[in-house]
Amino acid sequence: MAFVSYTCSNNAVLQIDNVKEQFPKARPSRYYGAPPLTSTASFISAPRMSGNHHIESTHHAGSTCNLHIENTIENLVRTLDVSPIDLISLEHQKGERGIFLKRNVRKNNIILRVPLSSCIRDDHPPLWYTNVPTENDDSPHHYDPSEWASRIAASLIDLELAMSKDTVTYEAKKQWLAMMPDPKILRASLPIHWPEEMVSKAKCTALEISTDSSFFSRAAAIANISERLRSIDKIDEFLKDKMVDIDTLCSNALDLVQTRSCRVESIDGIQLCPPLRVIAPIFDFINHGSSKYDGYGSTNAFFGLEGEDFDQALVVRAKRDIEIGQEVLIDYGDSARPAWRCLANYGFVPNYRILGPDDDVCDGADECVAELFYNGCRYEVSSHTIPTELVEAAHAIFLEEEEGVRAFEMAVNPEETSDVFPSEVALRLAKRISDAAFDLVIEHSEDKDNSNNRSQIESIAAQLAKALRWSQHQVLLACALGLRDYAAREIK
Repeated sequence: MAFVSYTCSNNAVLQIDNVKEQFPKARPSRYYGAPPLTSTASFISAPRMSGNHHIESTHHAGSTCNLHIENTIENLVRTLDVSPIDLISLEHQKGERGIFLKRNVRKNNIILRVPLSSCIRDDHPPLWYTNVPTENDDSPHHYDPSEWASRIAASLIDLELAMSKDTVTYEAKKQWLAMMPDPKILRASLPIHWPEEMVSKAKCTALEISTDSSFFSRAAAIANISERLRSIDKIDEFLKDKMVDIDTLCSNALDLVQTRSCRVESIDGIQLCPPLRVIAPIFDFINHGSSKYDGYGSTNAFFGLEGEDFDQALVVRAKRDIEIGQEVLIDYGDSARPAWRCLANYGFVPNYRILGPDDDVCDGADECVAELFYNGCRYEVSSHTIPTELVEAAHAIFLEEEEGVRAFEMAVNPEETSDVFPSEVALRLAKRISDAAFDLVIEHSEDKDNSNNRSQIESIAAQLAKALRWSQHQVLLACALGLRDYAAREIK
């Protein structure tokens, strides 16, 4: 990949790399966990967090809440045959839940082991889902790997409606399901459910495209599950105590699949065929940490599939030594970066650390990027990198204004001038990027007037849109500062 690099005043290297985003581009996959595992959503750029924590809250407070949660999690650990026992706790901190350690754990030691038999699996859907023929296959047991999200959603609905009670882990899974976030709050955190006006308030074209790309696939999945549900005899009896219609029930289940499922592979890299997707109770409470840098908020654990045949389990191991009382964090992967994709996939804007001049530009730079429109084209910049095409476009405009002849020469032989980045061009780009940064934090008068009239659900979406704008604002300011620093050195 072609790139131009230049040195900052403190001798750190500021790279100008080719990271231009190609559009239109949907991102229908999510990576949920540290290598070697991945997770892919079939119908959404697929949750969770404000900061780096799940959009999950309970209506309890203080020590009473934590005591209730701890008792519940201990019961789940024993009932679902999860191990080790008495090593982890599910705690509430600042209105958010996470998994914390009760004692020290050494590097590579097991933190959590969840048997696959205790998971909700895409290859074990309820009978009412599999017994309905599809349009493409009249077999009652037709298996389409691409429909894994619908199969897991069907299992969640089956659990919610108490339609099948013959499994050993039914009661424990039912208890786990009761611990899920309020469906309305979870729905408000996912841009796929936002009205068009709210999506536009995030001022991120990539988020808009991702949301649009996901909408029709989500609608098709809802229609698929709803049709099968309505074919069940006496379905009204199962729904009589529910306050939602069938379509809403399906949508809520798909939200949980989007935000809590993962694709499992063996830690040794062996791929299952077809890939197995699961929702693993207790494991799904683990929050996100970045693997791109060390320090506060970075990942300290990884997970994978271990064991053979009927003894397989989803296992979380310590990436480094972890002390008692620390939160367990895994990396949700590429679909959690950059910030707009994390919001689209998980319903939160992560607090990724913006790299400073003393940081290694190879680590973490791709996590903190912001979009910039210049001369009708969209680019992505970070605190340390800008696309080569952006430099060339800015240089061409500069030459056209200053030296018409040289502009023609550059158009004829772009390779001869592609590595030229004069200070004047850097300063022009810095100004354009600064203008874009401040445009993101300008709050229009109608937004201020409407902020007091929003419902709780509307406020959640509005705050997330605002958080994304602020994240982009910080990245753009850091980029502009680096360009001005470079220009100052070039002038000297």
